[in-house]
Amino acid sequence: MTLLCLSLLSCEKDTTPAAPVSPTYTLVWEENFNGKQLNTTEWYHRQPGARHDGFNDETTVSLDGSGNLMLTVYSDTIGGVVKHHTGMIATKRLFTYGKFEVRAAFTNESGSWSAYWLQSPTMGTPVGNPQTAGMEIDVVETLPGDGRVHHNLHWDGYGTDHKSTGYKTGDLGSNSGQFHIYTLEWTSTYYKFFVDGVQTWSHTSPVAQRSEYIILSSEVRNGTPGSWAGVLKPGGYGSLKQSKTVMKVDYVRVYGKQ
Repeated sequence: MTLLCLSLLSCEKDTTPAAPVSPTYTLVWEENFNGKQLNTTEWYHRQPGARHDGFNDETTVSLDGSGNLMLTVYSDTIGGVVKHHTGMIATKRLFTYGKFEVRAAFTNESGSWSAYWLQSPTMGTPVGNPQTAGMEIDVVETLPGDGRVHHNLHWDGYGTDHKSTGYKTGDLGSNSGQFHIYTLEWTSTYYKFFVDGVQTWSHTSPVAQRSEYIILSSEVRNGTPGSWAGVLKPGGYGSLKQSKTVMKVDYVRVYGKQ
């Protein structure tokens, strides 16, 4: 407890509770996306094939040669049918607790959204015990025409037992195509979320106690006006070279407690 001196003659006690002190962290793993191809010793293409209203394939994933990963949603027409190509990669290694950080720039168009998240391979098993089963931890999800950052947590699978909670920030320019830093601090007792170093949300129960993958994804799903990502862009998203629906990632870093 400190003293606030209001004048030379009087002081009063400051009864404001002290803010929780975050652990001190040190870098334990990073990916800077240097080189010409995705490092497949560390990453794999997750869930290839049909997903939502798109098709996950490797053609959407590339490195720009300047130290950035590019996940590009694009469309083509085969036999008169428009096909939307989407991308998702995940780490081969799993992580438990620490500080998880990405520096990324998002541009989403109607019907698309992008995310940096963690996922347990046993999420929902067993139901009712997310501490053991793990959770989906969405550090950042971005939506078309929306500069807010969406933090979300999911547990107990994706069926009838599914549960979730989340938080939406104010407009932070997250869909502007400009780089921001998105961070999760995960301990055995809480999650804390940050954007550009400023805490935006925290959650204390439930908290996963098991290891999880890191995932980067850009997806599409056709909805109705005002739904999660809205309506698929009429006519598609353009060719791979023309598309403006891009998730650009400078780095991914993981820090552990000292």
